[in-house]
Formats: sequence, structure tokens, C-alpha cells
Amino acid sequence: MQQEKRVLRRLEFERPARIITRSGQKRSVKSRDFSMKGAAFICPEPLEVGEVLRLTLNVGKPGKSHIMKIYGEVVHRSRQNDQFLMGICFNKKQG
Repeated sequence: MQQEKRVLRRLEFERPARIITRSGQKRSVKSRDFSMKGAAFICPEPLEVGEVLRLTLNVGKPGKSHIMKIYGEVVHRSRQNDQFLMGICFNKKQG
């Protein structure tokens, strides 16, 4: 059994989201969870560990819109059935 490495608690947060890679590739994904330092999302195609991206999603209450843009680096990738669980570590805005 693998030991949990996360220090900060993750909160479930499942919402449709969009990612844009540094090269401009756009993909629809589904957010899965968040902590103060990172997030996880489900993606149909894998991204490379080390890829820098922007994750955009609506964090508003139902019927409200509050768009959040998060910049991060892919630090984890694992296959889950026919999709990929991707983990990112937040970082400062990438120019």
C-alpha cells in the first residue's frame, strides 16, 4: 500500500474545466479535487509530467459565474480506465 505524501488536505471539487498548455493546446477536462498547493483533474489524453498549463473553471455557486484561472505544472499522471488522472502543483502566472 502506497503512503499518502500530501501534507495539505484535498477537497473534492468536481466541475467541468478547460486546460490550455504553454504551446496553446486546449482540452476539456473535469476537475476532481483541490488543496492550497495543487489540484487534480481527469483528462482524456495524457499530459507530460513537467508540462506547464492554465486550468480554467467556474467556481461560482449554481446559477452564478466566477471564473478562476490557475497556473500549474503537471507533477503526477496515472491511467484510470480510459482516461488519465493528472495532478498539478500551483505556481505563479507563466508570462
